[in-house]
Amino acid sequence: MARAIKLLDLIPAYDTHKIGVVYVDRDQTQEQSILANTHCSSRYMEMLKGLGQLVDIQNCSSDSVYLGGLDQGGGDGQFTYFYEDGITQVVFHVATLMPTHTSYPQSKKLHIGNDYVIIVYNNSTKPYTFGTIKGQFNFFEVVVEPLPAGMNRVIIQAKKGMEDMLHLQTALISDTWLPILVREKALQANLVSLVHQSRSVPEQYLSNWLGRLRSIKRIREKCISEQPSPPSASFGLPDFTIYSS
Repeated sequence: MARAIKLLDLIPAYDTHKIGVVYVDRDQTQEQSILANTHCSSRYMEMLKGLGQLVDIQNCSSDSVYLGGLDQGGGDGQFTYFYEDGITQVVFHVATLMPTHTSYPQSKKLHIGNDYVIIVYNNSTKPYTFGTIKGQFNFFEVVVEPLPAGMNRVIIQAKKGMEDMLHLQTALISDTWLPILVREKALQANLVSLVHQSRSVPEQYLSNWLGRLRSIKRIREKCISEQPSPPSASFGLPDFTIYSS
């Protein structure tokens, strides 16, 4: 029983997502130069601020803030952006906030190359090609192209074979509403990716809160089975855990 409760504590009470963010500067087309960017435009910075709140990686509690594998010892920088609501936590792996290590220039790719979804702020004069940031698990890219008059074009790009899994229609949106649209599109794409990945295992995709509910139900059933006498009355309350099966 103690082991079952410890395992329950390992399942967060919220869904977790990690999403990469890169900035493409003028005339950049190569992965290495894109990941090395540390300076960026003011409009890109405003989009970042709208994605979530700035958190101190080194001083926040990993028990309450999902960090998606970011090193709290300073290896991945001091700050990142983080979003949460009642059932979801999202960490953004922001390349421009991560240090560029000359001895290991691919260090940023350890995170972004393994994210299912990447937000690409394309401030280049050239179209962004899907897969420029190479990674085995990069399934979708939310590409933002800034336009004059405070407008933006948002394009969803998908890995070959996954184009029909998400609505890919291009959108035009102002700077004001850009972060909300980009975050929601990235979350949708990440959820689709999680479901897609779950197809390779016998168990279907489970959200964390549903996984917790099923674990609680199993613990409850085990407690009842070990009772020497019938359990006490439940005061007529329905057993909502039956809906988790």
